[in-house]
Amino acid sequence: MNSHLKSQRIAAEITLASAMLLSAMGTAQAVPFQLGDVFAATGSGNIQHWRSGSLLATYSTGQGGYTTGMAFDSTGNLYVTNFSAGNVTRFDNTGSVLPPNPFVTNDSSSSNESIVFDAAGNFYIGQADGTADVMKYAADGTFLGRYDVATEGRGSDWIDLAADQKTLFYTSEGRYIKRYDVAADVQLADFANLGGGTAYALRLLGDGGLLVADSADIKRLDAAGNVIQTYDMAGQDNWFALNLDPDGKTFWSGDLGSGKFAQFDIASSALLGSYDTGCGSYCLAGLTVYGEITAGGGGGGPTAVHEPASLALMSIGLLGMGGIRRAGNKG
Repeated sequence: MNSHLKSQRIAAEITLASAMLLSAMGTAQAVPFQLGDVFAATGSGNIQHWRSGSLLATYSTGQGGYTTGMAFDSTGNLYVTNFSAGNVTRFDNTGSVLPPNPFVTNDSSSSNESIVFDAAGNFYIGQADGTADVMKYAADGTFLGRYDVATEGRGSDWIDLAADQKTLFYTSEGRYIKRYDVAADVQLADFANLGGGTAYALRLLGDGGLLVADSADIKRLDAAGNVIQTYDMAGQDNWFALNLDPDGKTFWSGDLGSGKFAQFDIASSALLGSYDTGCGSYCLAGLTVYGEITAGGGGGGPTAVHEPASLALMSIGLLGMGGIRRAGNKG
């Protein structure tokens, strides 16, 4: 073998070995998103992409610091709130950053926590700090307005939009599930008082109730705001992130303290699987699922199931069923 061919072979072997190593480490890029893929916001500007219990890739927002809330637009682009930087980064549905980056920017003190889309493609951002207002943007990133919502422990924090396109449910690191009418720009009566603990991410269900990550456990509330079911996994006491699976029967939740996330059956409370991001303590601050069910009709990607279809899916297994604390401030 001449020296030129030998050099080419060595280079090819190095390239192959590098690709295999990157794949094993979960850092390979350009992995097309599929229905049911789970995305975990693990801090340092990173997003992990999981499928069927395996880490496929890790993407970076390039903004550093905590990454938290995530959602998909109707074309399948992934939007990530950069908590520490106070802005939003977009990825296409293969994990490549879309320009401009950041897509929208607030003051870094605003601490963008969560993001949710409406049926028209506009999106809302909940803010833990700064003004604590909920911000509204058009699909192209144009600022549309802000809502001065009532708060408890920390800002507008985690938000979700009802099917009526106007009732915003949210938590404020306190004990209440609060509501705001974004059409009339007026505060509404609280939906529920959870008692002890600290409430974080929440998702509305098709039966009028909701799920909420409530530190020590995850709670399911009925349409009247009563706690009718709980979910938990041994050793996890900082349940923080939460999203619905597109199957209409299960949900995912992440524990901020341990860096682990899990899938639960809604009807039976059964733990279906648990996974470790390996990011350590107080790093897993957000989850989303490609195709997730969203009550507001947006944000799940092009294959998402929305209302009213989700109502039929959820009601079969849910009707008639009865029965974190953040250890250190982020940023």
